[in-house]
Amino acid sequence: MKEILFMNNILFIIGNGFDLAHGLPTKFDPDFKVIAEKNESNPYFWELYQSAEPDIWSDFENLLAQPDFNSLAEIFEDYAPDYSSDRESDRDGIILQAEMSGNLKESLEEFANQAEGKLANVTPQRFFEDLFTNGELYINFNYTHTLEQVYGIEIDRVLHVHGEAGNENLLLGYPEGDFSPEDIHEDIRQKGRGPYRDTSIKEYINSLEDYYVRTAHEILINKVESFKKEFKIELVEEFLSGHKLINEIIVYGHSCAIDFPYFEYLNVTFPLANWKFFSFDERTIMNIEMMVCHIGIRNYSVVEK
Repeated sequence: MKEILFMNNILFIIGNGFDLAHGLPTKFDPDFKVIAEKNESNPYFWELYQSAEPDIWSDFENLLAQPDFNSLAEIFEDYAPDYSSDRESDRDGIILQAEMSGNLKESLEEFANQAEGKLANVTPQRFFEDLFTNGELYINFNYTHTLEQVYGIEIDRVLHVHGEAGNENLLLGYPEGDFSPEDIHEDIRQKGRGPYRDTSIKEYINSLEDYYVRTAHEILINKVESFKKEFKIELVEEFLSGHKLINEIIVYGHSCAIDFPYFEYLNVTFPLANWKFFSFDERTIMNIEMMVCHIGIRNYSVVEK
């Protein structure tokens, strides 16, 4: 790759707080949540993730690794196979419901396009115009093109590490390797009064004798396990090739509660860089302090915005 030199050696890490500061509809709740629930054929599907109440993106993404299949009875109760019928559709309806559930990719694309469509009404803010002096690079965790369209940042200075609106490359999910579904609280005698035992979901699925019920469970467990986010460190490495002298890293709008491999890579690659974190609440400050300690970032400051 041809080496490109800029005036300053500043790298920005941009998170969802940046788009929210511009009034874009990019909150998890209600902006994405409303779309995701609208696109579900079965209203109970997202109850798989109600072991805790997600209200921000990092909560939701981490909870995608912890589905609770104990609620599947509600999802499937109206679709139990009818073996008295001669029609296959009366038996495999439960499989069809499993295949139609969990439209995360479609909902994510609709969400990104909805936010992108609002950019025509967004005007630049003086704070960011001053912050974005000439010569920076940007690792953008957002799907929108706010940097490019509102602030005129050249496209070769921005890396959309999680994909970008208009393309079918959007990433969302739990960190790869973290999948840990809740155990099934199994009624051993199947009479509704116990005794009960906790069984892993895969062990439970393998024990199901009914073909249709077992297949529906297999479809869902494979689908929810696919809600993982592969880290694209190689994209960051390629983007930064030729820029070995980054001396300042500014983090704006990121919760610092997820995406740790990217921060770790940058800290190893630029060990002498000064980090500046913009924070908006006590929770984010706590996340920053925990991440800084875990990764071993030496030179940093936190600015409350």
